Amino acid sequence: METKLLMVATTEMSTPTGYIIGAIIALAILGYLIYSLIKPEKF
Repeated sequence: METKLLMVATTEMSTPTGYIIGAIIALAILGYLIYSLIKPEKF
């Protein structure tokens, strides 16, 4: 049985750009969760 790997190429952004956007989103969510743990009375 042969396994084939399909690579989907995105024409709009390159791979490092996607990683940077994902890191920004992850840091924003992490900051929101930490803030909600420190100040739960705001929510």
